[in-house]
Amino acid sequence: MRLIKKLFGKKRAPAATPPVPDQEAAFDTTIQAWLLELFQRHGLVSHRRDAWVLPNAELPAIRGAWHPGDTHGRLDMQVVVRKGVVIEESFAGIGAGDAGLKDGLQNFTINSFHVLLSALWSQHDPEQVNTEAWTVGSRRFSAFIGNVGTRSSTCVTPSIPADMMPRLEAAIRSESLEQDVHWFRFYVASVKGEFMFEALKDNEPWPAGAGAWASCGWLPSDLFYSARLFMVLRPAPDLCCP
Repeated sequence: MRLIKKLFGKKRAPAATPPVPDQEAAFDTTIQAWLLELFQRHGLVSHRRDAWVLPNAELPAIRGAWHPGDTHGRLDMQVVVRKGVVIEESFAGIGAGDAGLKDGLQNFTINSFHVLLSALWSQHDPEQVNTEAWTVGSRRFSAFIGNVGTRSSTCVTPSIPADMMPRLEAAIRSESLEQDVHWFRFYVASVKGEFMFEALKDNEPWPAGAGAWASCGWLPSDLFYSARLFMVLRPAPDLCCP
């Protein structure tokens, strides 16, 4: 509990969390209540600490901030795994006001929540997360791989490349992974035949991953579609202990 008290003091933001402009105003009790209910539905009793939610009253802890716009907004989620290790994910929310926030929360749930739940809180849903044993360098890892989340214009059905995972796995296996947790996020959008590819490793842009993601053979579309994939790697055998 000492680390929790140190990180979540009332006088200041958590020491492990990067500063965010106007962060205290941005972190919303609506998101906190939604997270509490979400964890409860998955069998975890959670506690509030300022804007944070702490399942089992201990780290990891999670919070969210909503940045609204006229027609859409951005949902930022932060997970403090331990001091100095913060997973950050952002999600679009389509719609104004509460509709946009609800869409952003659904986007988070579909794309990242179950991976985090499995990797950090040992609550596994095999329909949502695939777990595989990987060896990276001389270290053994358990890879928690989410489903590919897609969005698209009406009548567009995104096609997921068959060789996607072997290419991404090869890119990750070529990396030096020294921490007790690593996370990767891949995103592609096709708009009128033009592609945008993005890959992040531990919150940072990852050019090698973006190259592997782009090489998968995504099919262009005259309309819009996007695909997103999130995964977490934990060392074996202590897979779920932050």
